Parts: sequence; structure tokens; C-alpha cells
Amino acid sequence: MLKIKGLVSVFNRVRSQLQSGLHPEEVESFRNQVNATIRDVEEICRRHNTTPEQLPGPSRLAYQFLKNLDLANLPVRQTETPNAATPSFRIRNVVKIGEQMAERIWQSLGALLATPSARTQLLHEMENHAATIERICQQHDQTPAVLETPSRQVYCWLKFLCVAENLATHLDTLERARKAISEHSLRPGQPIHLHLICQNAIWRRNEYRDAVVVKVNQGFLNADQSVWRAIIHAALVQRDPTNGQAIQEFTLTDDFSETLFELESFAAVTTPSTRGHVHDLDESFARVNAAYFHGQFPKPTLVWNRTLTASKFGHYQPSRDTVMLSVSLDDAKIPAYVVDFVMYHELLHKKHGAMIVNGRRLSHSLAFREDERRFAEYIQAESQLKELALKNR
Repeated sequence: MLKIKGLVSVFNRVRSQLQSGLHPEEVESFRNQVNATIRDVEEICRRHNTTPEQLPGPSRLAYQFLKNLDLANLPVRQTETPNAATPSFRIRNVVKIGEQMAERIWQSLGALLATPSARTQLLHEMENHAATIERICQQHDQTPAVLETPSRQVYCWLKFLCVAENLATHLDTLERARKAISEHSLRPGQPIHLHLICQNAIWRRNEYRDAVVVKVNQGFLNADQSVWRAIIHAALVQRDPTNGQAIQEFTLTDDFSETLFELESFAAVTTPSTRGHVHDLDESFARVNAAYFHGQFPKPTLVWNRTLTASKFGHYQPSRDTVMLSVSLDDAKIPAYVVDFVMYHELLHKKHGAMIVNGRRLSHSLAFREDERRFAEYIQAESQLKELALKNR
């Protein structure tokens, strides 16, 4: 599958500029930047005998966002206020720490699966690493949300795995990956190491003199054995349409998006305005609160995520009381009532919580579904979201 490096970063930068508004002198260069990116993507795809619609999910959605921008009607500000893009903060060696922890988990997988004390020790180490990152950020009056992307992803990954339930699932998933690897005959003396990590790529293979390291997106946390066979075959043997389709289809599932939302929520940007390019989360909450909760519902933290999603458009994180909506909804073609429906859905998660039934976490109880159907435009909103998800496939 063709990967175009930097395309998602361009999307994030463009969206930040649109949220802040463009100075009149910036408008022409902004249009040129967007058009040049679109042309570059289409030319790269042409050279590789593919189309933008066949790019990996995040890249495809980023391209579609840029392609559909109304460049004739851009938000223009008249003040000299500088662009309020999110600042970037760097801490040395964070990425290296993440690589070392991922490698240690892979090398010690058997012991970690078999020995509770080994898992406890690993949890303590990850907690200490995450706490150190937080302390350094605090010393500089910053938060992990403004870390450079690779470092922020490592921080989110550490915090995610500091939850014992997540770590247990992570280890079980690596065991499935190890079984898939064992099905292939590889060159003697060149072991395969697999890192399940937070990254933009779906998967990446790095070949070294003494080992092959396959880095796989943490979104595959709940993928079954057939998907892992497809990933391993694509990474170690060859890419083919069948495996590519199995991998692509899983990236469009709620399981994949749910994990990405959960990861990102550990470093959500909470200080900037909730106003997006088109829609405003504060306004959406106010409408939903007034219409369905008599204006009495406790307001959670409201944030847009940074990742374009294909089929899941919201997430509620109870431990941080945060509702996060997908930037895929921040589009002029998305009616306000669709944004309100996703907001309402996530607030219902806050209201109803989750139940554990036969060891499985169930978030959509009968009472939840009954409340959900109270939304005035329930049928229309559901239809719009299904259509959007289908378009994003």
C-alpha cells in the first residue's frame, strides 16, 4: 500500500490555519500550498499506478479534506494576531525510550504473559517514564499535548499501557502476532521482532543486519488472528490484494478507531478554543444540554481529535471526563445536527457508563439505546454518518 509521508501533517497544519483565520496577505500562498499538495499527491499516485482513493485511511482522508476545501471562501482575519497554531515542544530521548520499551516487551513476552510480578515491574517502569515526561513539561510550563508528534505518540502509548487491562490485551495481541510469525520460514540468524506502537503508519518494516523489526500501529490491538496473518505476510513475504484488503478493512472498524481515540485522549489539547474550522464544540454541547438534559448536564472537557477517522466519530474518556470528536466532522458538508448527535451519543456514555458482562465491556446498554433514539434527528443523523463512513472506505 502506497504511503505518502507528511500528508497528514499538511492536513493538521492547514486545519490549524483555518481555525485561526488567514491574514489577507496569506490567502494566496495558502491556496497555492493546498493546490500544490493536491497535485503532488495525484502525481505520486499516478507514478505508482494507483489513485488517492487507494491510499491508507488517514492519508486518503487528508487528501479528501484538502481536495474538498472551498478555496474561494476562506476564513480571513483582519488583525495582526499571529497564527495560533499549537506550539511544539521537544524532550530528548523520548522516542528512544519508546523503542527500548517496545523491544523489551517483545523480548520478554513469555515472562510477561506468565508472571504477574514481571508485568507489575513493567507497569512501574512505564509509569515512571510517563511521570518524567510530565514533570519536564511542567517545568517548562507546557503539557504533553504540545510535544512533537513522535514524542507525544510515545507518551500516549506509555500512558495507554499503564492501564493494566490495556497492557494485558497488548501482550495477548503480541502473542497472536508471534504465532503468525512462526508460520513463515525465515532466514536463519535473522529473527523477527514486532513492536505494537503508536505511529502514523499502518505498519513499517526495518531490516537490520541481525534482525527484522516490524512496527505495527497500535490500532490493531484487537485484530484477530486472520488480520495478523495478513499483516505478517505483507510485511515478511509480499503484499497482495487479499492481504491488503483484510488490513484495510480492519482500519475502518470501530475497534481500530476506538484504540486511536483512546491513545490520543491521553494528550488531548484542552487549552485552545473548541471552535473548529466550521463547527464549535461548545455550541454543540450547549444545544444538546438544553434539548435533552434540561441544561443541567455537567460539562466535560471538549476537544477535537487530531486524527481523521473513517467510521468512528467520537469518544468519551471517563478517567479524564473528556469528550473528543473527530475532525472528520468539522466540514461544511456536515450539518450541525450530525455533530450534535455524535456529541449526544458521547454524553450518553458519560451518563450511563459501562457494564462488564461475561468479562466483556459493554457500553451500549438497552437504556443507552433507548435514550439515543430520543434524539430528534436520530434517523437522519444515523443515515448521514453511515453515508460518511461508506464514503471514507
